[in-house]
Amino acid sequence: MLDARPKTALHVRPPAARHGTGRRNFLFALAGMAAITKARATTVFAASRAATPPPEPFPDSVCLLVAGPRGGRMDRWADAIGAALRHALPPGTTLRQTLAGGADGVTAANQFEARVAPDGQTALLLPGEAPLAWLTGDPRARFDAACWLPVMTGLTPGVLASRVPASALRPGSRLRVATSVPAGPELAALLGLDLMGVEPLPTFGLHDTEVALLALQGHLVDAVFVTGPDAPELLAKAAAAGAAPLFTLGVPLESGMQRDPLLPEVPTALELATQLRGAMPSGALAGAWRSAAAATQIEFALVLPPLTPAALVAHWRCAGAAASRTLRPQAPGVRLLCTPEGNAATAAIAADPAAMLELRRWLAARFNWTPS
Repeated sequence: MLDARPKTALHVRPPAARHGTGRRNFLFALAGMAAITKARATTVFAASRAATPPPEPFPDSVCLLVAGPRGGRMDRWADAIGAALRHALPPGTTLRQTLAGGADGVTAANQFEARVAPDGQTALLLPGEAPLAWLTGDPRARFDAACWLPVMTGLTPGVLASRVPASALRPGSRLRVATSVPAGPELAALLGLDLMGVEPLPTFGLHDTEVALLALQGHLVDAVFVTGPDAPELLAKAAAAGAAPLFTLGVPLESGMQRDPLLPEVPTALELATQLRGAMPSGALAGAWRSAAAATQIEFALVLPPLTPAALVAHWRCAGAAASRTLRPQAPGVRLLCTPEGNAATAAIAADPAAMLELRRWLAARFNWTPS
């Protein structure tokens, strides 16, 4: 450090005096340096706080990307959900709806993955068929359903109604099931039977539940899988044809898979598998069943892209919770879930890679099915 005193003001002191005064000067210098360091640190901390960006403001205009064609199932849901959200989003927010792709939601999900920025301006409304296609390896599905951030989820029951009662089933039994395609909505029912040790014998090509019920009445099949908001009415028709609920897909919640509140006396597929085989199914295939069961029950899911700022996610979820209260009277047969239950239901879709691979192997081995 340079001496700031004039060069002509050099004073020579006796050694003892010079030693004592030098020590005091040294201590004063240390104290001064400490004060300067503290002041600088305070200034830097204050500057860093001032540089921290404020919470993300909610956009003035947001978009609801709706999977499916005009007049389709998601379009009808979008009208009801959009009306409820307009009253629940922050005041002054404009909500517009954009339709994209086919009814299964795969095209809209691909667009969502490729084009939507995580800025809170766009949410996707899609059916459970899209994540089911992703799980089974559909080559059209170029998205990762495990990364979506749920806002609101609508679940419907999933029930296998069978003319053959559980008391008549044993490991090695066979059951003819009305089925659309191997990787269709009946997948969780077929896989559930397999986990029980019961061999599913699908009758393919029955794409409509009403047609499947006619096959049941004609004794062409033993069981039909029922899902959707009109599940109670369809189960009544199945009962008229001599079929009673055999098992449900349950409800995926934070506390685990629970019995469906529509049929609390009917066991889930995993419960019935435990009864028939004496042990709870485990391993990759059981994990795949849980994911397929969760996707099958999704009537609709409203999701945001990954990496959306937490403040904006909170805005959307708060609006979703308020909108769900408005929607409930308009959605008979649908269980509307927001956080944390909706998170658990959507998270259940996210099978690990081993489970997804095992599911595809099972489809290939059982039904000679491969994604095309």
